[in-house]
Amino acid sequence: MSKISSSFLLHFFHNRFLNTIPTSTLPLASVSTIQFLTNSCGLSSGSPTSAGRKLQFGEKNTQQYGAVIDFLKSHGFENSQIAKLVSRQPSILQSRVSANLKPKFEFLQEIGFVGPLLPKLIVSSPSILNKSLDSKLKPSFRLLKEMLGSDERVTAAICRASWLLTYDFKGVIKSNFDVLVSEGVPSRNIAKMIAWNPRTIMQRVDKMIQVVKNIKELGIGPKAGMFVNAVLVRLQMSDSTWNKKINVMKSLGWSEKEIFTAFKRYPLCLTCSEEKMRDVADFCFNTAKLDPGTLISNPVFFKLSVNKRLRPRYKVLEVLKVKNLLRNKKIALAWWFMQGEREFVENNVVKHLDEIPNLMDIYRGNDASETQSVS
Repeated sequence: MSKISSSFLLHFFHNRFLNTIPTSTLPLASVSTIQFLTNSCGLSSGSPTSAGRKLQFGEKNTQQYGAVIDFLKSHGFENSQIAKLVSRQPSILQSRVSANLKPKFEFLQEIGFVGPLLPKLIVSSPSILNKSLDSKLKPSFRLLKEMLGSDERVTAAICRASWLLTYDFKGVIKSNFDVLVSEGVPSRNIAKMIAWNPRTIMQRVDKMIQVVKNIKELGIGPKAGMFVNAVLVRLQMSDSTWNKKINVMKSLGWSEKEIFTAFKRYPLCLTCSEEKMRDVADFCFNTAKLDPGTLISNPVFFKLSVNKRLRPRYKVLEVLKVKNLLRNKKIALAWWFMQGEREFVENNVVKHLDEIPNLMDIYRGNDASETQSVS
């Protein structure tokens, strides 16, 4: 590594980094890229990658390095973000600000990456700065916008998957998009799917074709709103995982027909872990005494937390029943579990605090309060 005088470093760090680093931490005779980042940007010990050690740090480079870091700071990058970015991609310090960085930053800001979103995007996907603006970034954005329909949706998708701008569009993403369009899936539904989970559209094309075929065989039409949800769920699972989930549901007492009925109503029900499926079924059957058909009709139950939602609400309703305060007895128990949080608390907890002052404690899981109220 080239050597730099300690007096120059003190002057450089003092002016560039606002005196945020104690001068006692500076090396006395020479400094490497790693030391530079540690002292100037707060890079933690041991965090730089091997790539970070390849950058030559010499006195002739300091002006260029400083210009790059000043440019990043002027766009809202914090010291820790600069350190992370440079340690992952040290060549950024050799970039020309006016010719390379400035046009790309302006383009990203134009398409919606403003404020904290800009540093977050570039730190998560630094390869963006290595790609050609005219032959890669802009064409990728145009294709994304063609699929999603608006700048806002494109921005949302890239926030979830920063590498969308640098991925192989024509070879994978566009091909999968075309498969869905050819099957009659509305563009707006495809856009929603990509926005929810951009990785979905990046699967192997042959896998996409097979999954679309499987979902159609289950009786979900391509134009149905749930079609893309079902495709999304199925693409996330290997065949072995899918079969394992189906077998768990069968072991809980449902037929294959009933399982697929539930899946068609709410595909996300099969994204639960096997343990979660068993816990929900155990609570519904053994505690709440619901019949199996109720879960098939309301498969969203499998996504509800037993300890944070189902059990606390059940305890409240049991207390209200004992106190003869459950006026709408004809309403199915499942309805109370499905209510929104605010609606449930206002109508079933706050409303009865005069009669049962500790009802909120019961709802929050205070067993002593529950015993006191029902005694």
